[in-house]
Parts: sequence; structure tokens; C-alpha cells
Amino acid sequence: MKGFGSSPRKISPFLLAALLGLLLSSCAAPRLDFPAVSDLRYKPIQWTPLEPERRVLKNGLVLYLLEDHELPLINISATIRVGSVYEPADKVGLASLTGSTMRAGGTASFSPEEMNQTLEFLGASVESSIGTESGQVSMGVLRKDLDLGLRIFADVLRRPVFGQQWVDLAKNQAIEGIRRRNDNPGGIAQREFARLIYGDHPNGRLSTVQTIQNITRQDMIDLQRRYYHPNQVILGITGDFQTEEMVARISETFSNWEPDSVVYPPVPPVPREISPSVNFINKEGGQATVVLGHLGIRLNNPDLYALRVMNHILGGGGFNSRLMREIRSDRGLAYSVGSSLGAGVRDLGTFRVSGGTKPQTAAEMISLMIKNLRGIQKDVTREEVEAAKESIVNSFLFTYTSKSAVVDQQIFLEFHDLPRDYLRTYPEKISRVTREDVLRVAGQYLHPDRLILLVVGDDKKFDRSLSDFGAVRTIRLDEPLPATAP
Repeated sequence: MKGFGSSPRKISPFLLAALLGLLLSSCAAPRLDFPAVSDLRYKPIQWTPLEPERRVLKNGLVLYLLEDHELPLINISATIRVGSVYEPADKVGLASLTGSTMRAGGTASFSPEEMNQTLEFLGASVESSIGTESGQVSMGVLRKDLDLGLRIFADVLRRPVFGQQWVDLAKNQAIEGIRRRNDNPGGIAQREFARLIYGDHPNGRLSTVQTIQNITRQDMIDLQRRYYHPNQVILGITGDFQTEEMVARISETFSNWEPDSVVYPPVPPVPREISPSVNFINKEGGQATVVLGHLGIRLNNPDLYALRVMNHILGGGGFNSRLMREIRSDRGLAYSVGSSLGAGVRDLGTFRVSGGTKPQTAAEMISLMIKNLRGIQKDVTREEVEAAKESIVNSFLFTYTSKSAVVDQQIFLEFHDLPRDYLRTYPEKISRVTREDVLRVAGQYLHPDRLILLVVGDDKKFDRSLSDFGAVRTIRLDEPLPATAP
């Protein structure tokens, strides 16, 4: 026997392998039988939306408040009953310019320079705008700077002065935007499609150099004075505050703001009878942009939920939609293609299918779009319906995880006189949609034989003539522009 320091005895490689195998077999974990994923069952998600506090001040100003103490920030937004639908036809662009110049043009207490410097020092923001149906003034500020931020916010909302140089600047920028708006084929297609759908209705109007030149500083002053009254405003307030203390601050800030009645100009209804048409805009380049569709629905339509599911399956569901699978994934004709269901609040929105492809496959893509419209009217699988419902509900729940989003939604519902239980009942109503519902609404609301078709591209490169889809009308984008802005 060798001593402690002697060399170890060599072990045969075959014996070592046998010992290792025996060790591994003895240590192997026991086999477990897991259920298939399809057999797993979970309790339904129980989701209860947050309920903002609603208050109404003596002057009619409505408040929605929701505390959020995670960060020392406070956000306030004002939604005003004003919009471009009310502006005169010869001054299209007035609402948008008024909205931006309310902030940019200074107020009775703060010049534009003073306001910018103060907000920059505070790390705060105040913005203003006017859209189609409503105006907005918003503020974000640290809790410690609320008093000064609120003074600026209230001044922009109530006492803008519309400095002439800022009015001129806004008009010049608008005219420059008109000069550039035909640069992007996608923007051209979406804009001109809306004009084809709505015609002379305010939803289809387009600002021109002349309508911008017609706008004066006094027009902006008159618009703000006509529509901006506390009984026409809803404030949404979220952030690090105590509700009662915030209500008291808002009441004090706006205590001398008197309510007034507003007579709104009549807005004509959207024309229901629209003839199908094929429209072409010549735009040289490596892509053809296609938009086709027709009028949609109003948001209060009881078939909204079935139509949401139908649209998700057709083209609104991204890579899981039929249009994306066939036109992009299977055939490689487009980087992006899809459908959208516009649900209007005041009147009918639009349903549209859109995408871009190389000019040499434009007609092929149009044919596939129409084919899919007809196809979804004939057959939908239960698997498609269930997958679409699950995706819509999940997306909806994640949309309203922030408190500001919940407040914004409640303001939207009150502003447009819609049911207050919309958030709470939306997932349930989507979940109740059946395959039969989807087929019914596809047959009732989709009109593949009465489409408005618009193509922007180089027709010399098209794979087939657009006349295969009907008589072609050419739209020209050569509006004469002045040499210099006013």
C-alpha cells in the first residue's frame, strides 16, 4: 500500500463512463405529466374602472378629479365646446390658428416671452389647440408650483391677447404647411379621401392660401370670446393633490368667470347618398397609396361592438388580420395594410381600407382588398371571433391603466352626451359578440360594390388600368400659390 503522497491509481475510462451513467440515472428527476396549455382554465379577469370625482361649480364649470400620489405632479386639461365645424367656409383654418395662438400670442398678464421663460424655469408646460369638435388647454406642473402654473393656465384659457406678430407668424406657418402638404403620398390619400366622402361638409373642408389670408386677429378674438365660457368647459384634473383642496383652488381661480349662453352655427348633416367612384392622383415615386371605403357609423350605434370585432378580423388586428396575412405575409405586396372603422360622434364616420405597394402591383392589391371585403361577408370562423374578442378586451384594459386616461374618457363621454357606463360595460359587450353577429354586420354595413376608391401614384407603372374598377376621375393638386406669404 502506497503512502499519502503517492500517485493515485488510474481508473479505466470504461469504468468511469459506467459509474457516471449510474450516477446520472439515480439522480434523474421523476417524470411529471403537465396538462396541455389548451386545457388550462383561469378565472375571468375582474376589472373595475376607476371612478373620478365629478363636481360642478356655481358658474357651470364641470370638474373631474382623480388623485394620483405616485409623483409630485399635477395635470389639468380643459375641454371646450368649440371646433372647426363651426368656422365659416371662407375662413377654413380659423379654429386651428386661434387654438395655437391663444398660447403662443401671450395673455393679459404674461407676454409670450415672459410665459416661455416662466414655464421653462418651472419645468412646466401649457399648451392650447382647437380641433374638429373641441378645444383644449392643458397644463403639467410640479405640485409645489401649482399656484403660478394655474395662473398661467387660467390666463391662456380666459384672457389671450393674440399679439399681431404671433397671428402673422401662425398664418405664415399655415401657408407654408399648405405648400408642403402634397409632399407625402400617404397624407394626400387620407386627406383627399375624406374630401371625397364628405364633400362640402365641414368634415371635408380644406384650408387654402385664400382662406388663411382671410383670417384676421379680430376673428380670433371674436371666436375666443364667443365660445370660451365656464358653462362650456370641462376640466380634468389628475395628480398629487387632495380633492377638496383642489376644488377650493379651482373655485377661487375661476370665481369671477361668468357663464354665458352660446348659439352655435348649424352644422349640416353628412350626405348619405354618395356615388361609388374611382379616383386617381398622379404622384411619381416608388409607391402607390390606395384608400377605399365608404361612410361608417355613429358611436352610439348598438352594432358598434360587433363591428369592432369584424374590423379587427378584417384589417384592424395588425398581423393577425386577414388583410395583413394575405397582402403582406403571403404575397409580400405591402409593408403595411389594414382597415379602420371610424365611429363619428356628431355624425357618421368613415370605414376605410388602406395600404401602400409598388406601382406594379397596385391593381393586384386593390383586387385583394375588395376580395377580402366580400370574403368576410360570407364566412368567419369561431376561432377568429374568439381571438379578436380577446385581443380587443386586453387592449382596452391596458388603455385605461393610467388615471389621466380614465379622466379623459369620462370627459369625452360627458362632452358628447354618451352613456357614463361605457368603460365598465365595454369589455362585456365585446365578449358577447358571436360569429353570427359578425356575419350580420359585415353584410349590413360593408358595401364592396359601392366603394369610393382613391389611388395616389404613377399610373404609367400600374400593373393594370384603374379603369378596370370603373370610370376614372383625375384629381389635380396644382392649386396656384402666391409668390410670398402675406
